[in-house]
Amino acid sequence: MRKVLVVGGGIGGLTTARALQQRGLDAHVYESAVELQTVGKGVWLSTNAMLVLERLDLDDAVAQRGVLLDRIELRDEDDGLLMSIDLGRIKAKYGHTTVSIHRAELQRVLAEHVDPDTLHLGKECIGFEQADDGVSVQFADGTQAEGDVLVGADGINSAIRCALFPTVRLRYAGQTCYRGVANMELPDALARTCWEVWGGEVRFGFSAIGARAVYWFAPVTAPAGSARSDGIEPKELVERYASFPSPIPEIIEGTPAEEIILTDLYDFPPMKRWRQGRVVLIGDAAHAMTPNLGQGGAQAIEDALVLARTLSSGLTAGEALREYEHRRRSRVRRMVKTAWRYGKVAHIRNRSMRKLRNAGLRWSPEWLQRRQIEWLYALED
Repeated sequence: MRKVLVVGGGIGGLTTARALQQRGLDAHVYESAVELQTVGKGVWLSTNAMLVLERLDLDDAVAQRGVLLDRIELRDEDDGLLMSIDLGRIKAKYGHTTVSIHRAELQRVLAEHVDPDTLHLGKECIGFEQADDGVSVQFADGTQAEGDVLVGADGINSAIRCALFPTVRLRYAGQTCYRGVANMELPDALARTCWEVWGGEVRFGFSAIGARAVYWFAPVTAPAGSARSDGIEPKELVERYASFPSPIPEIIEGTPAEEIILTDLYDFPPMKRWRQGRVVLIGDAAHAMTPNLGQGGAQAIEDALVLARTLSSGLTAGEALREYEHRRRSRVRRMVKTAWRYGKVAHIRNRSMRKLRNAGLRWSPEWLQRRQIEWLYALED
């Protein structure tokens, strides 16, 4: 039985372990934290992610922990509705809509469906070695693990990637992002709707993630290093977003200060390779993207399914990793580039240019919108 070592216990790492174990492989997850911790607040699992989770028998459990969305609306602070996506049509075609869920709940579901004896906490990877017949990983506690394949699922600041491809440099997106979870219920008309509102150098998006829980994000144009570690008062943000439509000010006011985090947004230009020998990267370690399409977690989940399929297909380890990379690279490269451009377009500050952008979005033909949605949400089997 092929043994796979997965470094990183986030969305990508846990989904990979689940997918591999479902196919009979001996997959082990090694997470540096002594208990599972989540980075961020909420996450959207779009139709393509839910289709993968369905194949892993996880879709019902995830849907029960989150909120199934009916609609996504893109708006401008001054010009109002620019675009509306009816997720009911997507669900009618593919069987799933987008699920809005707290990251902690998603991670909990994934961990519950991984063999508990294969989830190893407090295992900080400090190095690895590979040979023709296997790979070994060294941990800070003096232990090591040996296997046939090593999967780097350790995020945008991946130690595995830095060892394989040390020249990769993170790219600042030009925005820092506030995130939080408000203790409130949305109006009935918005209970299953995701809003994103553009306002020049700032924007704001939100959706419910549970009963009396609203996840929100607020990117702001700012120089790198603007994120700070001291407390953030909601009143600072209420003043900044005072001109935004209701219920945005109310959402901010309903968020405890300790629930607000601030992080700079980074990605890195698409890499030509994600593998070397018996070591391979998935998720943000391989293709970190700005969160503008809501596809970062979904693409890690897609990675997990494809990697499990190739590693269980009877190919040699090298052949399987090469096939995985070949099948995923084109789609993810386009995702990274599109997300980057979206972030730039969303933060246009010139009023005349914003008017032109808004008119283009409002009057874009329906067939073009459908084609974009198909590309985003259709799962490539």
